[in-house]
Amino acid sequence: MNILFTCVGRRKYLVDYFKVEQNFVSKLVGVDMSNTAPALASCDSWYLVPSVYEEHYIDRLLEICQNESINVLISLNDMELPILAKSRARFNDLGVRLVLANDTAIDICSDKYKTYLFCKDNNIPVPASFIDLDEALQFIQNKSINYPLIVKPRWGSASFGLHIVENEAELKEAYSVCKESLSASYLSQFKESDDDVLIQEFIKGKEYGLDILNDMDGHYRGVVCKEKLSMRAGETDKAITVDSSRFDKFSRIIGDTLKHVGNMDCDFLERDGQLYLLELNPRFGGGYPFSHEAGANLVKALLLSLSGRGDEIDITYDINKVFAKCDTIVAAR
Repeated sequence: MNILFTCVGRRKYLVDYFKVEQNFVSKLVGVDMSNTAPALASCDSWYLVPSVYEEHYIDRLLEICQNESINVLISLNDMELPILAKSRARFNDLGVRLVLANDTAIDICSDKYKTYLFCKDNNIPVPASFIDLDEALQFIQNKSINYPLIVKPRWGSASFGLHIVENEAELKEAYSVCKESLSASYLSQFKESDDDVLIQEFIKGKEYGLDILNDMDGHYRGVVCKEKLSMRAGETDKAITVDSSRFDKFSRIIGDTLKHVGNMDCDFLERDGQLYLLELNPRFGGGYPFSHEAGANLVKALLLSLSGRGDEIDITYDINKVFAKCDTIVAAR
């Protein structure tokens, strides 16, 4: 199959993981808005494209799909997912399969407050969250939650607009600043209401990253779990694989209920032995290499499902494996 990666960016490792699966993959094509995106160096061919927010972005992708006889498209950018979802039919008309979650799952994962409501509805522990400043202040007054708190946009990624506040004055200021910066940013187009700022309980403790795999029919196939040891630039930098048993119930609820396809990157925090879900991202995330290197080849699992061989998927991995990312250098395209 011929695969197109969009917003390929720095995910060279992921392109390389697909590249070795020669029984499934014939050609790998990458696109990015910058020709210095490192992952382009591993692609068989590559193209420059406009920003995902430009009017003709989808037209350009469709043109590339046609020119390169693309069978499968995989996005690596959270903010691109709802844009692609609106054009499903156009890709389908070209015979291109999108490894893309259903619209409901994308909506729930993209909106942090809807993620919170999803967790409450499905008995998944989650930090207390508010979109109304007065309601949050009332809970603080009643001692239902305590400082510090986190203030951040309801939409977005990579810690954009995130503030940690220690008192009421800082909370009100951060709420106002976040609201203003959100209105002036690219995230403003995702706003569905004026309740665009999230105030969330701050959970301090161990952080875990999960890769929850569903097949292309949205059926749950398994989970891989890592404890994050350190972060860098918003991504997992060092991690150790851990047993999944504590997370199996939650991961199955997520996979069975959201019925996403492919990988779901999921973060949990732990406080006093209690796990709390932090966020969901329906794509391969920056923590995936730690799963792959421990033996959980979710790339091959996805390719098996795309080839109609989902029943052959077997997700196993070694625990207590510690890995660390390191920098390399490639020639720009």
